[in-house]
Amino acid sequence: THYRTTNLDAVLQAVTTHWNAVCHTVQVKTPDRSMDIMLNGWLLYQTLSSRVLARAGFYQASGAFGFRDQLQDGMALATSSPALVREHILRAAGRQFLEGDVQHWWLPQTGAGVRTHISDDCTWLGYTVAHYVTTTGDTDVLDEAIGFLVAPQLPVEEHDLFTVPTLSSETASLFEHCARALDHSLS
Repeated sequence: THYRTTNLDAVLQAVTTHWNAVCHTVQVKTPDRSMDIMLNGWLLYQTLSSRVLARAGFYQASGAFGFRDQLQDGMALATSSPALVREHILRAAGRQFLEGDVQHWWLPQTGAGVRTHISDDCTWLGYTVAHYVTTTGDTDVLDEAIGFLVAPQLPVEEHDLFTVPTLSSETASLFEHCARALDHSLS
């Protein structure tokens, strides 16, 4: 119904403008034309459409967010889509437990997800935030207040625990979230 009364030429132009802004922000020239085609648009398009928006990567076909997966993908988009990356950094930080570890993956509709002992998840938060701040100059993001999750801690002998955590009343700055995550990863 909406598109029956909409100027479709304007819609097409808006979509084209959006994807050109995302995909053509960074341009490289190599001696290999096929490499140029891949680097100058296709990889950023695939990252945003398949990995970030659809969350449909090879190991991630459920629509869940993968903690390190979308943080890694966001690093590629920091120049062309900084607002999207900022939004996801804050979303990911909100999936951190009070103890400093994070949900390895979670379903956005319910918050249900997996708590694990995978320590490199924690390192990606600080690394991605540092990349984002260096790329954008947005140091204000470090002061954003974000809550934590509460759930039973995972015993050392268990590999993972699927749970629906509750939200803690405690909040901390993104900087503190990064520090807790890095401290947790050291063990």
